[in-house]
Amino acid sequence: MKYRTLGKTGIQVSEIGVGAWQLGGPLALDGKADGHPDLGRDFCIRLIRECGELGINFVDTAEQYGNGESERRVGEALKGRRDQWILGTKFGNQVGPNGERVQDASPKRVPVSLEGSLRRLQTDYLDVYVWHISPKPGEAEEVAKFLAAAKQKGQVRAVGISTSNPTDVELLHSLRCLDVVQFPHSMVSPPDPVVTLVAQHKVGGVVRGAFAGGRLSGRYFHSPPQFRPEDFRSNQQRGTVELAAEFARYAVFEELLTPRRGMVQLALRWLLDEPTTSVIIPGGKSLEDYRQAIRATELPPLTAAEKARIAELKAALNQPQP
Repeated sequence: MKYRTLGKTGIQVSEIGVGAWQLGGPLALDGKADGHPDLGRDFCIRLIRECGELGINFVDTAEQYGNGESERRVGEALKGRRDQWILGTKFGNQVGPNGERVQDASPKRVPVSLEGSLRRLQTDYLDVYVWHISPKPGEAEEVAKFLAAAKQKGQVRAVGISTSNPTDVELLHSLRCLDVVQFPHSMVSPPDPVVTLVAQHKVGGVVRGAFAGGRLSGRYFHSPPQFRPEDFRSNQQRGTVELAAEFARYAVFEELLTPRRGMVQLALRWLLDEPTTSVIIPGGKSLEDYRQAIRATELPPLTAAEKARIAELKAALNQPQP
């Protein structure tokens, strides 16, 4: 496993991390699925520990995932080995008493969120603590002061936001509350001002959405996915024929595959070559998923000719469909 420095924090993170949303089990918000089918508590705890044995040292979760269950499982997995991990979680999204979606990152709420996350994660400090929603001007200033104080107390090492909104990034940068940005990015992403700002401000980049919703995983090039009702992706599920055609379009990248570099490795290697990538958190659901991801870190960077060809194929995919 190779490691990179998370922006200017000095924190060393593995190039591949564990995204723990899919490990928190099912969740319904406002009557719609907002989680993943349950893999089982013991399985998830064991999976995280086995990822650590592969050299992975970064894990990301959130207070909302599984209504706290993801944090509880991560905390149990890290028990007795907390010093071997870089632990990140998020605040701002909660589950209301009647299963409603609640968004609250107010100065009154954030200390409660921090205390709850520390308790569920069975730790007295977080390495990375980030907004899970857009900060509100008028609230963000006080929250930034609280987080600065939490840093001084040793409760938090780095702060930032999970977002695709450049305005969020600029606000937190102006408040000197931006060490890390978690953002969606993939080989087929359009030009993104958030990526530009991550580079400009020299902050740590935690990349999610590496496979563009499964389109770049290679699993569904020749047969469409079937999402279970408790899987949040079932909310957008379309007809089988339409879904199959959508995923099949991305099979054009198969021409760039080699015996050593499958589709997973191609998608991840492209991201690893991006200067804004500190760590990628794929949504792996098995140890083999993470083994396949780690293989990308062992490959050489893509050549200029390969990157140019990817850009050509991406441009063709973005052409209006008949």
